[in-house]
Amino acid sequence: MQALVEDRLRLAVHEIRQPVSAVFALAEAARGLPGVTGEISAHLDRIIEQVQEVSAAASSVLSAGAGGDTGPVDLGEVLESVCAAVRVTWDGTLVRHGDHGRLLATGSRVVLRRCLVNVVDNAVRAAGPDGKVVILVRRSAEAIRVDVEDDGPGFGHVPRVTGLGLAVTRQALEAVGGSLSVGLPSGIGGARVALVLPAWLAGDTYQDPPGRAV
Repeated sequence: MQALVEDRLRLAVHEIRQPVSAVFALAEAARGLPGVTGEISAHLDRIIEQVQEVSAAASSVLSAGAGGDTGPVDLGEVLESVCAAVRVTWDGTLVRHGDHGRLLATGSRVVLRRCLVNVVDNAVRAAGPDGKVVILVRRSAEAIRVDVEDDGPGFGHVPRVTGLGLAVTRQALEAVGGSLSVGLPSGIGGARVALVLPAWLAGDTYQDPPGRAV
């Protein structure tokens, strides 16, 4: 049964890739049309960025769901991507504090982004349309910690969209030597979740990943 579900999932993802590619091509073409204002161009750039994220996630499923080799991931860039996507679809207040810049962690970009999306999405749903979510990033010599807290009613008081999100997130983090802590006290009244990722060791060679393509 599991093999059948996986086969059907891969088939569905494979079929999704063609229309995703079409959206990407149309947005690229529209961006190059005469008379496109700076505001429209900026929106098209954001559409292209989100299509690239969908394409990367689809590719990870087609490659057995592993999400790529484990290597250095710029967690700062991934967080910016997640926050940008959230701000498009949510009217609440999203604040990021702590360390910025290049934050190299161990893992796969696709998998780590999926983990962050799961946690931030839970916080956004808990906070509600007018709520507040705070992300705090702290880096030590050995690890990067990301705390996500909201001002919602706390764990156990928000309907679940799925029971898999946090379980899958914990499993993915543990696979690369990280961890997930839930139900921590929040400084703004709701719940706090902490993701801990092993830092990419100093002295290791880092190469920028290839651009995400559809």
